[in-house]
Order: sequence, then C-alpha cells, then structure tokens
Amino acid sequence: MKKILLICHLFTLIFGGLIYVSFRSYNLKMFRWFEFIGIDDLINSMRKITMNYNVLFPNWFLYSLPDGLWIFSYTCLMFYIWNNKVTLKNIFWIFIIPTSAIISELGQMTKYINGTFDILDLAFYFFGLLLPFILFKHSFNFKTQNL
Repeated sequence: MKKILLICHLFTLIFGGLIYVSFRSYNLKMFRWFEFIGIDDLINSMRKITMNYNVLFPNWFLYSLPDGLWIFSYTCLMFYIWNNKVTLKNIFWIFIIPTSAIISELGQMTKYINGTFDILDLAFYFFGLLLPFILFKHSFNFKTQNL
C-alpha cells in the first residue's frame, strides 16, 4: 500500500506540474526559476508545442485541477510518511497544507487575501483532501491516542 501512496503522490504532483508548465501564463514566477536554473530553453521548446492545444481544455482543467492534484499529492505523501496512520500526533501535518489552501481561498472570497475567489478551486481543494481518505480508507489506521 505504501508504494501505491508514493506512486499516487508522484503521479499527481507531476501531472499538476505539467499542466502549469505546459499551459499556464509565462508571467508566473516559476518561469523565472526555470531561467535561473538553466532549463528555460527546454521548457520553452515544450511550450511551443503544448500552447497550441490549451484551447482544447476547459478552464477548470487548466486552473483548478492542478491545485486539487497537488492537495491530493500532499495528502498521499503525508500518509506515506506516517505509514497510513492518522493520530493526534500527525493530524496537524496531514491537514496543514490543505487547510491553508482552503483558508486562502476563503480569504480571497472575503477580500482578506488578494486574489480571485473561485468556487471550483475550493471544490478541488476539498476533493484533493478527501479523495485519499476515500480511496485508501481500508488501509488507514486511525488512532485517538499518541503511541
């Protein structure tokens, strides 16, 4: 089961990253990072091919799905690290990133945080968090006490 969690983590992390690299605006900070580490030519070559196809994908695929994939990836990684155990000791670490993402989106809705609130982003954050619990529920060990 641990191997499956690791594979799910890596697959969704890479897939979400490829969506960003392939189809998102070149104005994102990550493209400056690519330039800094010297892989901008490789990235630009790939984008010359993929950018022609961005019109084929719905907005939710390009803008909300990667966030959900990354939350799913993070949650799988936490379960991998904690050996499928959910305890009082590790529950903070399992939920810190998904909770931060959800609070950030709600902060955008209330204008406490700069950005554009999107209900689909919020939905994908929730699905990304809940899906590992649903898919792997039979392999988790829930403890109410620290061991």
